[in-house]
Amino acid sequence: MIKISIIIPVYNVEKYLSGCLDSIISQTFSDFEIICINDGSTDESLRVLQEYKNKDNRIKIIDKQNEGSGIARNLGLSIATGEYVYFVDSDDWLEDNTVLEKIYNAAEKDVLDILIFGGYSCYTKCGKLIKWKGKYKLESLNRKYFKNVFGAKDIKKDIFKFPSTAWTKLYRREFLTGNDIKFQQIKVGQDQLIFFHSMILAKRIKVLNEYLYCYRKERKGSVTAVKHKKNYSPVYVTRAIEELLKKLDKTSEYLELAIDRYFSKATSWLGRFDKDLKPEYYSEYLELLTHIQNSCNGWWKYYNPTISDGYWRLKIKQFIAKLKYRLSK
Repeated sequence: MIKISIIIPVYNVEKYLSGCLDSIISQTFSDFEIICINDGSTDESLRVLQEYKNKDNRIKIIDKQNEGSGIARNLGLSIATGEYVYFVDSDDWLEDNTVLEKIYNAAEKDVLDILIFGGYSCYTKCGKLIKWKGKYKLESLNRKYFKNVFGAKDIKKDIFKFPSTAWTKLYRREFLTGNDIKFQQIKVGQDQLIFFHSMILAKRIKVLNEYLYCYRKERKGSVTAVKHKKNYSPVYVTRAIEELLKKLDKTSEYLELAIDRYFSKATSWLGRFDKDLKPEYYSEYLELLTHIQNSCNGWWKYYNPTISDGYWRLKIKQFIAKLKYRLSK
């Protein structure tokens, strides 16, 4: 069996794709396959993939119509054969040539479902590459997570302190497929569902206290760079998480915690949404708010946003609602 399946969705990244692939094929660890899903690229990305495939037979190419990275990653997972699965974005790169060796050895040593590690946000300023830990930092985690193997039952209160991105995880493939853990089919935030789903089911998790991945921040044309352009992802994530918890019969354990996290994200987006598109988002957001007010106890029962509220006014209203909820207990 191949040890690692590396799954890479590819869409219009001809400028960066070589750097991504070079960082992988130059690894000291060699027992892997690279599954590249060309998701309907309109530039020369497919040509670059074919050139690399001709040089390295570990590369497999799936050429398909554009449907988004969530569907592409799920497709890659469905054909992967590796003991472990690693998801890489096609405009990013691995920090050095020992990354795969480090993460495989760490996961194999403790027979893990999930190995978690850190990543850098990278951008260029005045011609110089800047690496920043940002929201992918590990310092906020309790030190016990670096020393011992732990499971879902051990981290309920800390679950959202862990980085949620797919590329800061090495997953045991059978753990994902056996539990039907997949990416959500939305434009942005596809990895939130797989993060939450896996973290509430995994029995063997450990953190490797190293920064091994380089994420290219704010690339022009990337989905994160245009995330508020008619994109309702936080609303869809909140709904998907609720449906997941119902399916797993875990609403009593996690629903209030999850809604607090993901509805708060949807609220932040409301305050920053493009003005011309905000009414459409507000309609979706208000429908979600009404639903969770009727279905789950929490601070949102005391929350009354309006479409004219800006980011900070929404935050103040949210703070007051949380205070009222705490006092009501």
